[in-house]
Amino acid sequence: MKRSLMQELRAKTDQQLREEVERLRSEMLKARIASALEGKRLGMRTRANRRQVARILTILRERELAQQRQQPKGA
Repeated sequence: MKRSLMQELRAKTDQQLREEVERLRSEMLKARIASALEGKRLGMRTRANRRQVARILTILRERELAQQRQQPKGA
């Protein structure tokens, strides 16, 4: 993946990233339904969406861990 795309993802807020995950998951669900009902193949778009969701979730987890590291141990 190009660095500029990752930089764009990292520049977004947590809320924007969560909304993007929901949008991609909804898109994948619609594709699965179309595949089951109409016999359409899922294709590379679904694979790309799955990977994009994984990238976004990774960024969210990195932020969560960084935030935990900044908090004092006793809190």
